[in-house]
Amino acid sequence: MRRLILAGLFAAALSGCATPTERPDRAMRWGVSANADEGAKLVLGVPDTDDVRMMLTCRPRSGQVNVTIVGRRGDPAAVELQSGKIVGRYAGAGHADEETLGAMDIAFSAPASDPLLTHLADTGDLTIVFPTRRIVLPNAFAEAHDFLRLCRAR
Repeated sequence: MRRLILAGLFAAALSGCATPTERPDRAMRWGVSANADEGAKLVLGVPDTDDVRMMLTCRPRSGQVNVTIVGRRGDPAAVELQSGKIVGRYAGAGHADEETLGAMDIAFSAPASDPLLTHLADTGDLTIVFPTRRIVLPNAFAEAHDFLRLCRAR
């Protein structure tokens, strides 16, 4: 009996240390676009609104991807991304989001050949990790694959 109580207390203590997991609103969708003026874009947001969680942009065939994550005030400008077992840590710059009160844009660049981006294109799996929470994004397989195909250097 004592073992069961101790095991229960231990499990409760461990679960209290777990980082909360969030998921974006179900209305958010991945979309990919490309045009001569803006280049290629991969956006997670509510279609036809300014409600965006994440945006990746590139000039076609540049080999470089610019990433913007919309976080909360107080989130660090350094962010961890996970795709399956691949983990990438990126130092960025943070600034107030112009469209969303109380939000912060975290921006950084990565090569299109980055292992995390390659795994994202292969699986569509992506999670944003901050010190206080994890954000599991909807699957982006087809859109990420098409976007990175546009961005990769020849």
